[in-house]
Amino acid sequence: MRYWMCAWLLWLLAIVPASITSAAELAASGDPSGALIALEEKWVAALQRSDPKTLSALWAQTYVDTDETGYRSDKAEVLRVLKSGALKLRKLHLSDMKAYVYGDTAVVTGTSIQDGDFQGQPLANKIVFTDPFVRHGDDWKAVASHRTASQ
Repeated sequence: MRYWMCAWLLWLLAIVPASITSAAELAASGDPSGALIALEEKWVAALQRSDPKTLSALWAQTYVDTDETGYRSDKAEVLRVLKSGALKLRKLHLSDMKAYVYGDTAVVTGTSIQDGDFQGQPLANKIVFTDPFVRHGDDWKAVASHRTASQ
């Protein structure tokens, strides 16, 4: 019995990592889920660099942001805040991301561990987020983001 348990565990350890696909591999395969998760990673990298040009390209013109406090901002206001330097991100790490695709519409959910502040006030250490996307031709655009502080 112990032999079969060990053999099964070794098989599992050999097979499971080989079956896990990265966001880049999914995107390259044409699977929209991978492309959407890759866009989330690009979004985070742009936030950390305070790169409004990249963020503007990722977001639809009608983008709406709802932060952890329930405050809503449009695309122009979020980009203004980013350019002002009021948002300081020292760390931002995404995990638990899942993409749900419904034709030309999709929703990405996930968790973020972050360290930073906004106008001198600390950000929530952990948030969960929901980001809906719409496909325009070959491109996906985020139309909104909603974040909730989490434990």
